[in-house]
Amino acid sequence: MRDMYHGVRLEFLQEYLNEFCYKFNRMHFGDGIFDRLVFASIAYKPSFKHRLYGRRVNCG
Repeated sequence: MRDMYHGVRLEFLQEYLNEFCYKFNRMHFGDGIFDRLVFASIAYKPSFKHRLYGRRVNCG
């Protein structure tokens, strides 16, 4: 990171990471990125059982 961006500041670190992710996705997925986003949003199945029955989700 320091080789590419000289004078990296902690307050702008998230913006640097956002730019890297954007460029990475555009380079590897190109024009199909919108189609991948639509497919991922359609295929996602959230679980609402813990909300319906008042249970807490055990993450570990």
